Amino acid sequence: MEEKLKKTKIIFVVGGPGSGKGTQCEKIVHKYGYTHLSTGDLLRAEVSSGSGRGKRLSEIMEKGQLVPLETVLDMLRDAMVAKVESSKG
Repeated sequence: MEEKLKKTKIIFVVGGPGSGKGTQCEKIVHKYGYTHLSTGDLLRAEVSSGSGRGKRLSEIMEKGQLVPLETVLDMLRDAMVAKVESSKG
């Protein structure tokens, strides 16, 4: 699956809170049929799952600390691999 990611178009939309990232992503999804993955949504879903990782994330987030980049990237990679077969990009 990860091999297929190398051939899939990936667009990163970055910006501060309230800058319109979600709005722009909605437009991209609507126009091109791509999949929208939000790191915030992924983190909240993991916390809600009650998994061990979710519990650790909850502790970090409740303290107002940043989630380690490696953790965020692992979660993003896993989500991308899970969606690669059903997405145009």
